[in-house]
Amino acid sequence: MINKNQVNHIKAEREVLVKAKNPWIVDLKFSFQDDKYLYLVMDFLPGGDLMTLLMRKDILSEEESRFYIAQTILSIESVHRVNFIHRDLKPDNILIDKEGHVKLTDFGLCKHAEIRPSRMTEINTKELSFNFNQLKSALDKKLGYKRTR
Repeated sequence: MINKNQVNHIKAEREVLVKAKNPWIVDLKFSFQDDKYLYLVMDFLPGGDLMTLLMRKDILSEEESRFYIAQTILSIESVHRVNFIHRDLKPDNILIDKEGHVKLTDFGLCKHAEIRPSRMTEINTKELSFNFNQLKSALDKKLGYKRTR
């Protein structure tokens, strides 16, 4: 880490994971270090990443595209709520949980910024969690089945 000048990247990653405790971000369970390594223990997400899904399916249906885009927008918004900008958003960094829902990861290139929410985007954490569950239900109902992988 130190030899590769990665200290700031690791600090940014950990800071976002600690601050952004919500269903759209990979959950940091523990972090610890020994003399040689720093360890970040995070959620296991068996759905893989969006890039693998795109390569496997080649083309997503319109419903699937809407599903993943909507959840990706909400995950990006949750990062902005804790005043960070992701800066490395790509399908490889959009992970899929066991129910098929999106979680954002890889915050090493994040940049702290003072992001002022507009009145339209001001939502407290309880509402965000409620909205997540509401969106999951609506999307599952619209797709006609519970997404599993």
